[in-house]
Amino acid sequence: MSQAVIDKAKELASIIAQSPEYITMRATEDAAGQDETLQDLFKQYDSIHRDVVDETLKKEPDFDRIGSLTRDLDTVQQQIKAQPMYQALQQARKGFSDMMGQVNAELSATLNPGGSQGGCSGNCAACGGCG
Repeated sequence: MSQAVIDKAKELASIIAQSPEYITMRATEDAAGQDETLQDLFKQYDSIHRDVVDETLKKEPDFDRIGSLTRDLDTVQQQIKAQPMYQALQQARKGFSDMMGQVNAELSATLNPGGSQGGCSGNCAACGGCG
């Protein structure tokens, strides 16, 4: 592999790490990790989820209990989603993901010009045009 490609990849990673989207996402992840209410809800969700898995793996599962636990999971999930810190975390992750989507689209467009306008997409498995 070309060292120049590796060097440019490192440079791009460094630039991405300095982007407002990345910085915001990391800061929000750190803040969410310190949010006691949100962390307690995550722990509660994980505990109930483990109970559901344990019950379903039994030789004779109690389907009424599984239903009750599933409703409890839904309730906790809604409580998590209602937390302002969780909403901020989702928004920060979306901002970063959108930026990375743009980066990947640019890479794809440069490496595969015309791919979305009917040219070769580079995915031979989905095509029969070359051979």
